[in-house]
Amino acid sequence: MKIEIITLFPDFFEQSIRQSLLGKALEKKLFDIKILNLRDFTTDKHLTVDDTPYGGGGGMVLKLEPIDLCLQSLGYKPKTENIVPEPNKKERILLTSAAGKKFVQDRAIELSLCERMTIICGHYLGIDERILKLYDMDELSIGDYILTGGEAAAFVITEAVVRLIPKVLGNFESALGDSYMNQMLGTPCYTRPADYFGFKVPDMLMSGDHVKIKKFRRFEAVKKCLNNRPDLINKDELTNKEIEMLKNDGFKIEDK
Repeated sequence: MKIEIITLFPDFFEQSIRQSLLGKALEKKLFDIKILNLRDFTTDKHLTVDDTPYGGGGGMVLKLEPIDLCLQSLGYKPKTENIVPEPNKKERILLTSAAGKKFVQDRAIELSLCERMTIICGHYLGIDERILKLYDMDELSIGDYILTGGEAAAFVITEAVVRLIPKVLGNFESALGDSYMNQMLGTPCYTRPADYFGFKVPDMLMSGDHVKIKKFRRFEAVKKCLNNRPDLINKDELTNKEIEMLKNDGFKIEDK
């Protein structure tokens, strides 16, 4: 298996990835790993990787362009208005995110069957949401808590997957039998540029109407939660208008 990790802190992995089980598997050439520094793919002299969020609010958002350029350097093809690359089930792009689907053992088993796994380490408020439209990728969370960055999560995913590669463990069959605050997920976030090759920031976030922006963000968060973590949704906390809007967007949800 070939693994690539895109990060702002490559030193995090330099020693840890060579320890214990992973280190032995590397020595045996059972998998290959490459650590990429996201700042190497910036286009300005300040090596800028983040910017303020559209719609206001605190925190910073990882910019779209450096991640796009990094993925292209690895041979991935972004979607355009005219071209949608054929999906390759043997290659997976993963994004560590507190708003992602929960990473569980079944997912680790699934990923261990791939030939290539590329992990993007999330940071700050998150990554400009349009990256999910440019590339097919899976948002993954390792638990219902917040970390400073996605490096620890990337390491957890890497170890959980690598140990399932044949010959990494002494008894592979035993690995397949290993055991395995309720809150709303974060809303999709965006930063400059407003238009990236036709992928635009929602108009509402640039309207300046903070009351409407707040409602818009809440509704987008509800939709993301229903898609990724429906177990976190408390229907009693949804307004009748939100339920009606969700139905109009194709979600199957019962009235109160």
